[in-house]
Amino acid sequence: MIRNLARLAYHLDEWLQANLGRRYNSFLGAGLVLGLVHQFQDLPKDFAHGGGISTILVALMDVALLINQAGQFHEHLEKRRAMPRQAPLLRRGRDGKAALEQPSSSSGQPQADPGDPS
Repeated sequence: MIRNLARLAYHLDEWLQANLGRRYNSFLGAGLVLGLVHQFQDLPKDFAHGGGISTILVALMDVALLINQAGQFHEHLEKRRAMPRQAPLLRRGRDGKAALEQPSSSSGQPQADPGDPS
């Protein structure tokens, strides 16, 4: 069952990478940073519980997870750096209103909305 869940998560991750690209990676990067901050903040709490094998094991596990998350964040940054830049989802004209983009029939490149003077 765990393998099936891992395979499903892998395929979902691949699909999100293909369809959302940099936006998905930006979201993942923010999540990794927040996770690192949370793990780092919880580390002193684990050491403060006093002695004992269980306290030491929990603290060591947290340190290992912190190292792992930092490695994942490094890999994430390297992947993101290699990805092509994407156009923003929404462009704004000089008046601050949304400028809809429509693909050109001849070049396939987006063109600004004809009603927008910018």
